[in-house]
Amino acid sequence: MTTKREFLLRSPMFVPAFNRRYIDKAILSDADALILDVEDSVPLENKQEAREILADYFSRGVFRDRQVFIRINALETSDFVADMEQLVFEDLDGYMPPKIHCAQDLVLVDNQLTLIERKHGYPNGKFVLAPLIESAAAIVHINEIAHASSRLIALCFGGEDYLDSMQSAYTHLTPAFIYPRNAIAIAARSAGLLPIDTPYLEISDAEGFMEEEREMYKMGFAGCLLLNPKQIELAHQAFSPLPEEIEHAEGVVAAIEEAMTRGTGMAVFKGIAIGPPMRKLALKVLAQRDLIQRLAVKRG
Repeated sequence: MTTKREFLLRSPMFVPAFNRRYIDKAILSDADALILDVEDSVPLENKQEAREILADYFSRGVFRDRQVFIRINALETSDFVADMEQLVFEDLDGYMPPKIHCAQDLVLVDNQLTLIERKHGYPNGKFVLAPLIESAAAIVHINEIAHASSRLIALCFGGEDYLDSMQSAYTHLTPAFIYPRNAIAIAARSAGLLPIDTPYLEISDAEGFMEEEREMYKMGFAGCLLLNPKQIELAHQAFSPLPEEIEHAEGVVAAIEEAMTRGTGMAVFKGIAIGPPMRKLALKVLAQRDLIQRLAVKRG
């Protein structure tokens, strides 16, 4: 496999792949990643057109400095085969396979990508995977899914299809999401992956978005799937360390390092006993800050 890349996925945004106007706007946006969609947002009769449009855009190198994924069609469809044959591009980071129900689904996609990489002369592991977890069955098998492929970089929660599988209904802060969100966050983090939350459907409700997604950040989520550019800046605020969190992390690291010079790993910072676990978390907060700054510079 190739060396594992760093991905920043606070604001992965869906873009219908058959709509050039939306693609043009998305390219100019500040979204951390673009998810070019040839699945749900593309009518059946427009799927081949969408593939041809994407081939045109990739041929012009417009995604070269972006994190870009393609949401392909489900494994059981004939469109999945067409996607795997036609949607293979140098500047593509990877794929978002939908409706993943078990680990074997990802093994099949992984094997297919290995053949594609050999065929096109790419290094093994060039294309990564950020699958959608959208069913009760997937939650039952979430730990196996999280360890199914070394290509995995994230687990993404698809709440609407999950509610359908549960015969439930969407409401703000619906209790039906409590268990799957926890399960996805725990499984992803245990496997070294990024847990990504389901889209927030009320596009114009900035206050509700921040209330819900800031809680998801505290739960361990790294980002939220987006449906509209209006949500990009909100997602960046929700899933980035706050200035006071960065200041606290720097203080924790400094206090423990000072304590270590005295021969102990324990210290007191602002009246609170801190030790190695707090230092590990603080270093992760600072690493997230550095990653955001580094990729911002790269984007220019």
